[in-house]
Amino acid sequence: MPAHEPVEVVIRASGDHTFLHDMADLWANRDIAWTLALREIQVRYKQSVIGIAWALLQPVLTTAIFTFVFSYLARIPTGEVPYPVFVFSGLLMWQYFSRVVGEAAGSLVKNEAIITKVFFPRLILPLIPAISAAVEFAIALLVLVAVMLLYGMVPSPLIVLVPVVVVAAGLLGYGIGLVLSPLNAIYRDIGIALPFFIQIAMYVTPVIYPVAFVPERYQWLYALNPAATLIDTMRAVVVRADWPGLLSYAFLLLWTVGFLALGLRVFRKLEPAIVDRI
Repeated sequence: MPAHEPVEVVIRASGDHTFLHDMADLWANRDIAWTLALREIQVRYKQSVIGIAWALLQPVLTTAIFTFVFSYLARIPTGEVPYPVFVFSGLLMWQYFSRVVGEAAGSLVKNEAIITKVFFPRLILPLIPAISAAVEFAIALLVLVAVMLLYGMVPSPLIVLVPVVVVAAGLLGYGIGLVLSPLNAIYRDIGIALPFFIQIAMYVTPVIYPVAFVPERYQWLYALNPAATLIDTMRAVVVRADWPGLLSYAFLLLWTVGFLALGLRVFRKLEPAIVDRI
């Protein structure tokens, strides 16, 4: 090319993005995602006295409270699985999933300074909670194994499939976060209302009770709840609980793919307005 000819620069419009292009962007910038996730963990516990032990303390204390209320007082049956083990295994998955959704929804607002000063694929930001929360999940999983051994239970060999369950939960949470994060950056009502709806969702998800405890005529509704499928699968691969049915996994796949497709579309459509409105 002659020196006097100008260099043509092509800027891809947001509407030209495809799913494969977005996935390629995420993969190409995976180092940034990992760095931001580590930064998130360090910042979270930087000035705390007990540090990352908070990741263990929350599920342990919550399990103790639920065990007293729902096992000793309400006497919810959990079959051959001791109630503390049952509720701890459910809480780990629920807290991971709900944290991914909640923090992904607020990721753009939280990283306002980075967004307005540095250019990088903003699709990365709602993904950060899925990575950082997975590190804490892994630490808490070791405590769950210790609790199981304390009750004389040996984890199922299928515990090696836990990363697959975590990835499935992370993808679903990421898809929901892609929908909510740009909306929350423009309409802050989302961030205010979301914790309330997450709290309500926990009680319609089998975290503190088994699906079998629900009247049989309503049990089919839990096949529609992807979080219920994730929690029951977590229990199946760790404590040998019953597996969800194929219909539940079909709905989980539909919800995950649907939210990812919708999330990418919504995110790309609203992305140009984020910097101005944030």
